[in-house]
Amino acid sequence: MARVAFVQNLAFEYLGVMYLSSLLKKNAHSVEAFIEHGQGMDKVLKELKSFDPQIIGFPCSSSSHQWVIAASRLCKKYLPQARIILGGAHPTFFPEVIEEEPVDIICRGEGEYALLELADKVDKKEDYSGVLNLWVKREGLILRNQVRPLIEDLDELPFPDRSLYAARYPFLNKSQKAFITGRGCPFSCAYCFNHAFKKIYQDKGRMVRFRSADNIIREIKDVASGGSLKTVLIQDDTFGLNKSKSLEFLKRYAKEINLRFICLLRADLTDEELVMNLKNAGCMNVFFGIESGSEPMRNLLLKKGISDEQIYRMASLLKKYRIRFRAYNMFGLPGESLEEAFKTVELNIKIKTDYPWSALFQPFPGTEMGDYARSRGMLEGDQSKFNPSFFMQSSVRLKDKREITNLRLLFFWAVKFPFLFPVIKRAIRLRLSFLYNILFLLGYAYCFKMSEGISLLETMRIGSNNIKNFIFYRGTN
Repeated sequence: MARVAFVQNLAFEYLGVMYLSSLLKKNAHSVEAFIEHGQGMDKVLKELKSFDPQIIGFPCSSSSHQWVIAASRLCKKYLPQARIILGGAHPTFFPEVIEEEPVDIICRGEGEYALLELADKVDKKEDYSGVLNLWVKREGLILRNQVRPLIEDLDELPFPDRSLYAARYPFLNKSQKAFITGRGCPFSCAYCFNHAFKKIYQDKGRMVRFRSADNIIREIKDVASGGSLKTVLIQDDTFGLNKSKSLEFLKRYAKEINLRFICLLRADLTDEELVMNLKNAGCMNVFFGIESGSEPMRNLLLKKGISDEQIYRMASLLKKYRIRFRAYNMFGLPGESLEEAFKTVELNIKIKTDYPWSALFQPFPGTEMGDYARSRGMLEGDQSKFNPSFFMQSSVRLKDKREITNLRLLFFWAVKFPFLFPVIKRAIRLRLSFLYNILFLLGYAYCFKMSEGISLLETMRIGSNNIKNFIFYRGTN
């Protein structure tokens, strides 16, 4: 039996980590999760030392990797024999992170069977340098293994280990829980990692795979039997990729599950039949991406492939069936003018977005947009360090940077109260960032609570544990 610890900074139930844990536990390994959640690493290190893991895994995104490296360095100091492994988007698309001193191994792509094989070999004291999906440091060298084929039959995976966080962090037991109906995305938006993911897995299986309706329904029933589940979040990148499978699931859900749910859609895949079945099954909110109110920027620059007309039609259908929606928007895109930023506000006003959601564009490595901005000298500062926050800073050179940054902070108020928009157009020129940040946080909290279908108490719990890490990045101490 190998002892595997997962360490993270956000107080959040990572669905991917729970999938890893369930497979490891099914094969007799011991797994624990440890969360720093803004309190410093001292307590985590003491708990880790007591558990004495042989493997310490960090879920690592490009927005968290600075914290991950600092935390792994501390773990290596206190537990020098433990193998430090990073998984997730950052090591998948920026594998050079293995060159960081405390990192022993990275996992690229799907991690279930790679981590299981690693745990088996560590337990048996066997050489693990050839495990597929892993890059491994060995005697001053880095062994770069290929990825194994994508998991074809998602039903073969055990249900996520939802007990992983419960005992140590009971405040994470929210009334909303995440589920997936499939994996993979067929699209290649320029701001997303997906085009790079396709290259990594070329000829390694179907990119888009689905669970059976029976398998999904059984999992939801199993979780609901615990009594706390009130809202189901379908966390697929895009629900409705396969219309027939989606309709089959929705009809089963309507008959067998009496719970409200949330899902993510794309405007070009949404028609009245799908929206009607969403409503009949109990869908309360839908999330979808607009990205930019400028159609040329959305489609020529970001390669979203969605027209204004498709967005209008989708919003009209959701309003008709009384399904509220949260729309994702980006500001500070490379080359974006203030007038183009205004168009993003105007489009959201026109479709009457219920929960206006916005972020600053971040040029993450491994994305087409990140490479585009770098190659054209459109970025400021040290690009070896990636901005950890979607909300507070932009590294893109912009003519009207202060105005666009302030507009993003006041975006919620401009959309929800359109009569304020003319005033906001003038106010964004002022240096009132402290006030605008407060207004942003109030709007963000409202959108989060209402669109996620959770209580005020749950919202406050999540906010108090994560605000510093979500909004104002802080390192370890």
